[in-house]
Amino acid sequence: MMRAKPRLKLLLMPLLLSNLTMLCATASAQSTDTSPQHLQQVERLTVSGRRNMPQTEVSEDTQKLLNIGGLMGDPIQALYTLPGVVYDTTDSAPAVRGSSPRDNHFMLDGQRTGPLLNQLYGSALNGDLLRDFTLYPAAFPAPFGHATGAVFDVTLRDPKDQPIGGIIDLNMLRTSALVEGALTDTQGFYAAYRHSTMQYFIKKDEELDDGETITKVPVLNDYQLRYQWRPGEQHKLTLTALGVGEKAGINLSEASEAGRIDPDYIGEAYLNSRWHSQQLRYDYFGQTQQHLSMSVLQLNQQERGGFGNGQFYQLDQDNTELQLSWQQPLTNSVLLQTGIETGQLTADYNYDMILYYCTDHQQDCEANRGEREQDSDRLKIRYQTAYISTDWQLTPDLLWQLGGRYDHQNYTSETLFAPRTRISWFATNKLELVASAGRHQRQADIEKALPKIGNRNLQSPHSDHYAAGFRYQFDGWRLLLDLYYKKMWQLPRALNPAEDPQQLHYVSDVTGNSRGLELMLEKEMLDNWSGWLAISYSQSERTDPLTGANTPYRLDTPVVIHGVLNYKLGNGWTLGSVFTGRSGNLYSPITGARPNPYHPDYLLPVYGELNSKRLPFYHRLDLELRKQSTLFKRPAEYTIAVRNLYNCENVTGYYLLNQPEQQSYSIKKDEDLGLFPYVGMKLWF
Repeated sequence: MMRAKPRLKLLLMPLLLSNLTMLCATASAQSTDTSPQHLQQVERLTVSGRRNMPQTEVSEDTQKLLNIGGLMGDPIQALYTLPGVVYDTTDSAPAVRGSSPRDNHFMLDGQRTGPLLNQLYGSALNGDLLRDFTLYPAAFPAPFGHATGAVFDVTLRDPKDQPIGGIIDLNMLRTSALVEGALTDTQGFYAAYRHSTMQYFIKKDEELDDGETITKVPVLNDYQLRYQWRPGEQHKLTLTALGVGEKAGINLSEASEAGRIDPDYIGEAYLNSRWHSQQLRYDYFGQTQQHLSMSVLQLNQQERGGFGNGQFYQLDQDNTELQLSWQQPLTNSVLLQTGIETGQLTADYNYDMILYYCTDHQQDCEANRGEREQDSDRLKIRYQTAYISTDWQLTPDLLWQLGGRYDHQNYTSETLFAPRTRISWFATNKLELVASAGRHQRQADIEKALPKIGNRNLQSPHSDHYAAGFRYQFDGWRLLLDLYYKKMWQLPRALNPAEDPQQLHYVSDVTGNSRGLELMLEKEMLDNWSGWLAISYSQSERTDPLTGANTPYRLDTPVVIHGVLNYKLGNGWTLGSVFTGRSGNLYSPITGARPNPYHPDYLLPVYGELNSKRLPFYHRLDLELRKQSTLFKRPAEYTIAVRNLYNCENVTGYYLLNQPEQQSYSIKKDEDLGLFPYVGMKLWF
């Protein structure tokens, strides 16, 4: 990939430390007969309501994620406790079932969104506004696309029908305020804003390490606005606006770790990114599961970065998208879902930097160093999607989902029809057997497909997914087992500039696969405690088209263990804990050093076999105590948490440190964040 510098984000990182009810029921008790022959009264229950009731409460499954302890006020981080999900320190994003984080797709309220996980820290949404959060790790249904890895489907809740009130959340990492309520009987709103507090614990010009000085204190902020109007029993209009911003900067001198390796690093490294979106959505609720949805989205993303001696990159992306979907029962046993999506992406870019042509399946990006280039241009990509999906209730116990998805984009004139299917069979009233399969694709990485520094005809990555398993429920417990296999092709491969006379820079000829088993045992909160234990075993490989060699993918993580516990201590106290254990990441070992051909007085690492070594086993325990109380006669919640309770020194990688004064070098290790305490308070008003 075109990279500003391989460790830029890692250098900035140390700056941081379904509505539960769908119907409105009214009951009336009345006598059915007052004659002497009927002395007993019979109660009659009348249920009435409308299908467009506001969905203001969090779904049951999402509430379980919100209750997880040790999240430090950031509930979307709970996704890292789900089976098959691991954290990628390079991209600061989740990797699912052996795929790259770039293979995932995040959706918000049914459409694409900006990054919901910030580059510096945490998520981009206020947890008090979440209604549903679903992970589709493989073989997802036809309505979901733009991904070869996993789909994260996030839904915000509707405004509550209440007098205007809200929540104030004060904690060590962010402060937030939420105001919401009813404007009339048919209109409601909420507005939320969050601002980081990290900058008050870090001083500008503070030296973090040898030769590393803070120039821009890290700042994060985000907002969420929603207005909703329900003019009748069948209509709902929703306007939503979101925005996120983050920035940070650090100066690297000759004495810094990076400056000792390559003088191209020396100078200020900074990151400044933001995104904003506006969505207007109309919902029509007909009879007997009929549902029409129409939405228009405008999404703007801006990213600015720089490093070294005046090197920089700027990227502005604008998405305009129209989406329509329709749900209609065809018979008593067949439900039809269909939809279309059309949009345009406009990208303006500007850069002046030394280019490194590299992918995440390559041990030495320095070997593919190009020249310093400057360019600015604009590209447009138009895309269209159509899908159809049917749910066939073949028998009372057997459900068959069959569908297909059509995707087309004009940038490389690619078209794909992707079949999808899923079968669910309730063998008993406690045991469900499931199986699914499907074909998937996503757009090629934009920086690898730019006309001058990429391959204009780079093909999109594809994958086939297969999954099978069961769900078994018994006495407040649930046991889940999933087996999966993913086949991937048309993955990008970087070309060495010295061996690339056509200046293609990238080609799509790498293949790969991942396979694994996931087991999860979950305990419901029927007494004083709940939680789950998730264990995953997997393998992920990539195949070099030149040698035919199969090599483990860098995010191949054979063993992943997540243990979650929530326990009610009494008197308003709740204890939450999360244990994470996983195989260490693969890495290419540093076996020596060589002179930098561009700067002879500096040394570059010499790497051994690609992904041939594994870091030590990663493990940590996070603990959290919550206290339900009151403050100023208003409900309040106090939180005390500790991340990495026993201060485990987890190694995240190794790097070469040049020591020119001693005419030698050493190999140093990077470590994850150690013990970190956290306190917070929430007040409802």
